Amino acid sequence: MKLLCITGGSAGLGAALVSLYQAKGWQVCEFSRSGQLAGHISVDLAVGNAASLVDGYFAQLASQDWEEVLLINNAGMLSPLAPVARLSDEAIATNLSVNFNAAIRIIAAFIRHFGDLPARKTVLQVSSGAAIRGYGSWSLYCASKAGLEHFIRALAAEQSTAAHPVVCINFDPGVMDTAMQAEIRSRTTEEFPDVGRFIARKEQGLLRQPEDVAAAVARLVASEIQGGGRYSVEEV
Repeated sequence: MKLLCITGGSAGLGAALVSLYQAKGWQVCEFSRSGQLAGHISVDLAVGNAASLVDGYFAQLASQDWEEVLLINNAGMLSPLAPVARLSDEAIATNLSVNFNAAIRIIAAFIRHFGDLPARKTVLQVSSGAAIRGYGSWSLYCASKAGLEHFIRALAAEQSTAAHPVVCINFDPGVMDTAMQAEIRSRTTEEFPDVGRFIARKEQGLLRQPEDVAAAVARLVASEIQGGGRYSVEEV
């Protein structure tokens, strides 16, 4: 009776995590627009009622007797990848809805419904080097990742005094060979001045495979981890 709830499990690291945990015998609920694996629940995080839909599923799931519950917030979008002066209000709102607002609302719903459960519970926020380093044309992505990291630290401080605490951590997966990386490499230098460095990483074989990173996540979650910590794939 172990449960994984994950956002953004349709491809890349998310899909690798879904497959890994299902192979381990966990029940998996995967929230995204286009997931194809078992346990998929169709949710568009850019839509205002997305978090409410996820909240409803959490309410049902929390009534069961779980040994361990894990929430991995993996969903995210890079676009619009452009200088700030070229960002439209609509594009800003969509990006922040997916990357920041929906993420916080879903984590909050998880805490509300599973917080009092006397079981091992973990919230893992998939972060990025962009949370601690600014990249030109990535302003919204950088801001969201940085904000979520600090949200997790504050939540961990709250949970440290809870009767049945949820361990809340940030995890930096490093640079992976995913569709997001392909999107980055497809941009011009006008759109993203640092694109050459990302192209070179691919050509030099420096991108990690999502399956290897998923295995690192599973090792980390199964270990004795400190709430509020920031862990990177290199450490696991």
